[in-house]
Amino acid sequence: MSSDSSMGSMPEPQLSSIPNFIRLEQIPVNYIQKVESDLLEPVVFNQGTDTTDGFTRFTLQNKGFLHSNSKIFVSLQPDATNVNMFLPPHVGIGQIIKKAVLKIGNKTLNELDSWAGLHAVKSSLIANEVNAEREIYTSGRWMSKMFNYNLSDNVNADTVSLYTGMEPNIDATTLPLPNWFKCDGTSAAKKAECPSFSIDLSDLFPFLKVNQLPLYMINEPVNIELTFQPKKLYRLQRGHGDTADVAVSIDRNELKFCADYIFYGAGDEMERYRMANQDMSFTFVDYRLVERSTGQVAVESGIIQNLGMANRQVSRIVATLAPISTSNNESTILGQYQSIAPFVTSDGVQSATTRYNVRYNDRFEFTSDIDNPARLFSVLTESEGVPYLSRFDYSEQGTIAGGYTSQYNLENTYDQGTHLEGQFFYLGTRLTNGRVGQRGIELHLTGSFPNLDLIRCYCEYLRVARLSNGYTEVFNA
Repeated sequence: MSSDSSMGSMPEPQLSSIPNFIRLEQIPVNYIQKVESDLLEPVVFNQGTDTTDGFTRFTLQNKGFLHSNSKIFVSLQPDATNVNMFLPPHVGIGQIIKKAVLKIGNKTLNELDSWAGLHAVKSSLIANEVNAEREIYTSGRWMSKMFNYNLSDNVNADTVSLYTGMEPNIDATTLPLPNWFKCDGTSAAKKAECPSFSIDLSDLFPFLKVNQLPLYMINEPVNIELTFQPKKLYRLQRGHGDTADVAVSIDRNELKFCADYIFYGAGDEMERYRMANQDMSFTFVDYRLVERSTGQVAVESGIIQNLGMANRQVSRIVATLAPISTSNNESTILGQYQSIAPFVTSDGVQSATTRYNVRYNDRFEFTSDIDNPARLFSVLTESEGVPYLSRFDYSEQGTIAGGYTSQYNLENTYDQGTHLEGQFFYLGTRLTNGRVGQRGIELHLTGSFPNLDLIRCYCEYLRVARLSNGYTEVFNA
């Protein structure tokens, strides 16, 4: 009897002592961690056609915590003829993603159209050396620069050039890409050698930037759905000697999702965490896209674009200015995800005044319209962080003192200055006036932009996910 009494008086395990495994931050306890990796096949795959989108869906297993840096592997193959097709430097393999959706059951956690447009802005925050030494091999991003030294003395560098990992060919006045990086579709053997690249899950879905999905606590299917660009014009860039309008296919055998599942502790720690968190909520950000077709004449007169977002907690907006389709297809270095700067004169200054502001809750974010490119770049930095962009990348100014070299054409095809200078004119603003009222957000923009065709605005807003007894709810904060 005394033995039974002593056993009955043993303290219950303290559920509150289990740390928060979901948040991506340092765990204050040294736990054994086991990582299990699965290479998942898509449950649905549609290649798409020359003019219609492709589609794929992956379904995850409900076990462990999903690591936020799990990856999707993709390889592209020209259908025939072309031998030198390559990925654009600023978005890499991300160019093929048109829409990304993360679903739990029939609830959408994250969803974004024209995902690669926002990815281009976020990718500009990656340091040159990271692109040169890592990203070109993993994600296909290679937007890094090197000094272009004067051929007469090899001492002074008055211009810059893209860095491809290859030395410029002085005799041919060309800057080549590595052979392994290019896609060759002339034979089955060559297609099999086309490189595979990866996309981080946390890049696709902002939710996973700060949270891990506790899959073992969810009683609903978790799906990742990706919509791909059509097969022609917008999957790869055309290299030297390549034929125009050749379709590009996604290699079905190489399309995989590498899911990393994390398990904590050697005992019942994860089960105790589940018991302690039967009902939990967490906030995260999502993005809403607003697109507007426009033109040079309309913007010169000034436009006011309503972005909606009434009654939502919007933390920032990002706007990009896309050129007409003939200027952003496979026959350019950057493809369709460019953002063009205003006209500049031969002296390297704006030919007309650009004015930018944001209005909501009956107030302008800035007391007077911003009309200085340097100030616009500063506002972008305050919103997104410091992008690794030069002055001539951003506003096409400063090229008198040196811009991209005219000595070496990329792949003996593309003049770097023509295709890169003034193609990264991103407009970013961190909002400070609180929750958006009934009239929504208004974007005010005036300026002279060459070949302007489309304005894409990405609004970042707060959402809340609730996980209760294995089932989820998602709603706006």
